Formats: sequence, structure tokens, C-alpha cells
Amino acid sequence: MKRLLPGLLLLSFATTAVSQSIFDSLYAARSAEVYFAFGKADLTPEAGAVLDSLVATLKAEPRYLRIRITAHTDSIGTQAANETLSKRRAAAVRDKLIQRGLGDAQIEVAGFGKRRPVATNSTEEGRQKNRRATLDILVAVPMATFAGQVKDRDTGKGIQAIVTFRSKTREDSIRTDSVGCYSVRLPKDSVVKVEAVAPDHFFQTITAKIFGSPELYKKYKISPDIVLPPAKVGETAVLRDLFFVGDEAILLRVSEPELPKILKFMQINPGLKVEIAGHINGPGLIMREEPLWRQSLSERRAKLIYDYLLKNGIPAERMTYKGYMNTQMLFPRPKNEKEAEQNRRVEIRIVDK
Repeated sequence: MKRLLPGLLLLSFATTAVSQSIFDSLYAARSAEVYFAFGKADLTPEAGAVLDSLVATLKAEPRYLRIRITAHTDSIGTQAANETLSKRRAAAVRDKLIQRGLGDAQIEVAGFGKRRPVATNSTEEGRQKNRRATLDILVAVPMATFAGQVKDRDTGKGIQAIVTFRSKTREDSIRTDSVGCYSVRLPKDSVVKVEAVAPDHFFQTITAKIFGSPELYKKYKISPDIVLPPAKVGETAVLRDLFFVGDEAILLRVSEPELPKILKFMQINPGLKVEIAGHINGPGLIMREEPLWRQSLSERRAKLIYDYLLKNGIPAERMTYKGYMNTQMLFPRPKNEKEAEQNRRVEIRIVDK
């Protein structure tokens, strides 16, 4: 059930939290390609040498599990004919591997016809590159269980939520059970961002290293539980990972992935009306201390979020925006850039529901 960013897979509600492997437990440790003549599924001597090398590698390394074969064609001919030809090519490679001593259970095959070209089909050189079979040697990734509960901040009770897990290259999601519990299998020793969203609650994100033993979470005082503040009238959420360039209404690049989270919050809470509040960092404004400039900057930061939500389908009547200048700094006398960044922030306040 792998998904490459930015794809997202939502699984149905379960009555109990059952451990699921939401990221692939296999990855390609080594890959190679063999090529075919037009309309043919016969392997060339050069292809045979490639297979000899891969088989030797597979037999020498016990950690390698099997070979995945995906075969392809150029664009000439009908879709049906190319699908059949790609499957013949995959089968031909599989048969040659079996002849070299591999078991059938070690090999998986798939044919994609002309659906996945790697080069242009407008030249013979490009078409030759597309008449190929790719062989991936697969190795198992050690997996570990990561389990926790999503809870309401005020009551401490578990709540149903969507929990998203993000690594550097992959993203996937599950729904908790009826009392907020989740249990998933993730690559051991990886670092994963875990985000929980639920109706009538602000979203929350934690970063977790996936240990191989539950005892290690206790040792390092790391809790996989996620506490969500209720989105009640008067409540304010600081968008803590939304930072701006100093003296500008420009988001830092690292903050751009936060925008879809805000959009998701507004989408799953269609009855909420919010105020988007912009703030600036007071110290450092040496030549531009004018109140009008401070007001404009803080307001433009709030409007940036307002415009993003409006562009993505959130009705204008559900939102207002306002700049608060530097009157509500989290750190009135920031000691470092990190504290100054947190003063340059945007907040969401619930005004009606």
C-alpha cells in the first residue's frame, strides 16, 4: 500500500486498532534493464549477461529476497497487442532466470504495455529505450510497530481521527478505531512525521523515530499519543510550523507543506468560522517603526493564508483576517532567531460554529 508523495491512501474505519504495514516493507537494492527488438520477446546475448550478474548477486546475498520484473513496449501498435507483448517479455525473462536456478516463488512479473515510457516514442532511439524489461532486486526493510491514541485535550478521551504518516519520500494515512487507537508497521529507525486531524478539533503534528521496541519509547520519554485541542469558539491555534521571512509577507520554504494542513482543517470542519490573525516580530524594525507599516505587514501575512484558503474553495463568509502588528508577541524580547521566528506567526481563532 505504498504511496509516493503527494498521494494519500485513506483506509476504512476499524472497530479495533489492527497493526497494518502502510509503507512497503521491500525496496529495490539494485536494478538493471534488458532491451528487445521491435515486436519481439527474445532475449539477446547481452541480456543473458545481465541476468547472469543479477542471479549471482541474488545468490551471494541472503538478505535479497527476490526479483521483480516489469516489462514494457514502445507505442507502435494497439494497446491490447502491446499489453500481450509486454507480458510475453516479462515471462521470457522469468523463464531465463528459472533456468539459471532461481525458484519461481522468488520472481514476480508485470507487463505494462506502452503505458510507462521512459523516453520519447517519436524517434527510433527513444522507442528502443521503451522496449525494455526492468529487473529490481528486492531487499526486506526491517519493520516495527508504532501504536498510540488520539485524544481530546480537555476530556482525555480517545477520538476518531485520520492519522497521516510522512517520511522523506512517502505518505500514507489510516483512520483510528472508535476510541482513537491506531497501530501501524513502519520502517525501523526511520523518522516519520505523524499528523492527526479530527472534526471539531485543531490538527496536531509530532515527529517520531520508529524504534524496534516499545520499551525504548518509555526510556526516551516519547509518547506516540497525540492530543488535539477542541476547536471551540474563542479557542486559538498557533500555526507553529508556519514561518515568514523577516520583515516580509513571504513564507519560508520549509513552511509551505503546512498550508494543506490548514485547508484540511477547514474542509473537515465546514461549520466553523475563523479569524486569521497575523503577527510580526517587533525588535529589528529600526528604520520602519511606523505603525501603518507594522499593521500592513501583519495583515498581509494573515491575508496570504486567507487567499490560499479562498483559492482552494473555502467560502469568504467563513473567514476574516486581521493584523495585530507586534502587540501580541510570544517572546517580547526574543533572545535568538528561533524566538523571533515564532513571533512572526499566523494564528487561527474560532469566532463561530
